[in-house]
Amino acid sequence: MAACRRAADDGLGAEPPPQPLAQPPDRVLSFYRDSTVLLTGGTGFLGKVLLEKILRSLSVRKVFLAVRTKDGQQPADRLQQLLKDADWTVEQLLERVEAVEISLVADGAGLGLDDATERRLLEETELVFNVLASVKFNESIKNAVDTNVGGTRRVLQLARRMQRLRAVVHVSTLYSNCDRTRIEERVYTDLPVDPATVLQLSKLLTVEEMSAFQHCLLGPLPNTYTFSKKCAESLIQQEFCDLPVGIFRPPIVLSTYREPIAGWTDNLNGPAGLCLWTVKGYVRVIHGNRRKKANLVPVDYCVNAMLVAGFDVARRSIRTGRDLGTAASGPYGDGSWETQQLVPVYNYMYPKPNLTWGRYMESVSMGFDGWIKRLCWHYSYTIVSSKALFGALSFCCHTLPACALDIIRQLRGKRPLYRRMVSKTNRFLETMSYFGLREWDIANENVVRLRTLLTPGEATVLEFDLSTVDWDEYFQAYIPGIRRYFLAEKHVRNPSRPRARDTRTWSRR
Repeated sequence: MAACRRAADDGLGAEPPPQPLAQPPDRVLSFYRDSTVLLTGGTGFLGKVLLEKILRSLSVRKVFLAVRTKDGQQPADRLQQLLKDADWTVEQLLERVEAVEISLVADGAGLGLDDATERRLLEETELVFNVLASVKFNESIKNAVDTNVGGTRRVLQLARRMQRLRAVVHVSTLYSNCDRTRIEERVYTDLPVDPATVLQLSKLLTVEEMSAFQHCLLGPLPNTYTFSKKCAESLIQQEFCDLPVGIFRPPIVLSTYREPIAGWTDNLNGPAGLCLWTVKGYVRVIHGNRRKKANLVPVDYCVNAMLVAGFDVARRSIRTGRDLGTAASGPYGDGSWETQQLVPVYNYMYPKPNLTWGRYMESVSMGFDGWIKRLCWHYSYTIVSSKALFGALSFCCHTLPACALDIIRQLRGKRPLYRRMVSKTNRFLETMSYFGLREWDIANENVVRLRTLLTPGEATVLEFDLSTVDWDEYFQAYIPGIRRYFLAEKHVRNPSRPRARDTRTWSRR
């Protein structure tokens, strides 16, 4: 017995202490490590944030940034301007970005690449993010089709020839099927005209001739943007389902939540413009329903979901005779793919944390300086669902004051401008009213499943579950971010930092 007690005292025969559970491997982050990415549309709002996130958080080897010549600026100059505008970019990361010139007006089906550049893209590219798009709602149907449908076909034709391709993520829109009340995570092919026929018409007809057919092509869809995006989805399903390609549908994308800085934006499209014009007093009446869901997401969460979708597309597509991530070599030596299901679609929206339009407009005041502004904000505008009432109130609150101000300008020998401004504003409000008066039942099973692919460590880098967004914190930086980063008002407090009063409160804790 004494010997047993001594053995116990010496730790002999005692149970070993419990070992900590091994952390699961980081599959998503490992997937992107040392990879080469082709990004189209990287000079747009969503593309800029995606590019920054890839360079900052993923250990990629190279990003080819496809850029078109615009306003006489060459791709290299546009890349420098992009980095200048987005003052959060780290200079050392430039070594991993290369601008390549593309053209959508080039003859044939290609992107107008020179031979040497095209050869490098075909040999090196493994992942493609196709964010290239014309996002104007009032774009001519010919230009919308040429960019959103024709550009998509050109990019995917190039992708089909890539020797190391693992995944393509095509960015569409949640509203590509907004004529439906329920939007499933699948491609709808109920277009009145086949996508190939639409492209052929766009090639043969002038802008004016295409516009004459616009009402026949659009059907119940509200604008050329949603039509062309739906057409591109159908084209992918019909012509490119043999590729490892997925369709990502973002809703209305707002400024950043936290990354890389809070409140960053570079445009006033959609609700951001509506809010700013209301803040400045140009908009007093809004046509919509404050109880309808708004489908709003921060852009940094959106790009995180896109990156995880890229991993899922590669994981779901089985390359013939090879493990995931290795070089092309099918049974016929042609690098073909076997796709065991239809093109996967990701509707990036969560029902519970989905803000209403009323909550959105009310929350904007959280970023105001001074309690008087916050108090007055709730009485400076009204949201009405009746079209007749909106017309009457808009005439009284928008048109009449504009006429009076223009008369005063004319008496002072100046050119009238307020009526023209009000006319443009009312057209914008009518365009937004389509989305402000409706609500959709949105399936998101694929997006929910995406979240289960992240390890706890990866979730700190690639979080995209909207239930983790503190909307009160978000709106503290919303209006200050617009003023500081878009309007370049340098005197505005930095939205990424808390107010001095909040800092003192935290220090007491």
